[in-house]
Amino acid sequence: MNLTPQEQEVMDGLVATWNAFLRLPIHHSDDVSEFRHGIHRLQEKILARPARKTMNERSWI
Repeated sequence: MNLTPQEQEVMDGLVATWNAFLRLPIHHSDDVSEFRHGIHRLQEKILARPARKTMNERSWI
């Protein structure tokens, strides 16, 4: 299963967001870890889309 071009664009945006966040000054020791977990959660949602699409297209008995 592959990502659509639009899904890949979102993933690329998340990578750019992560890289931009890392350039910010750190104000709390948990900031990077918490932000990373948030990015991973968003990536999981995008990566699940191809599987969900395949499941929705199947005829379930």
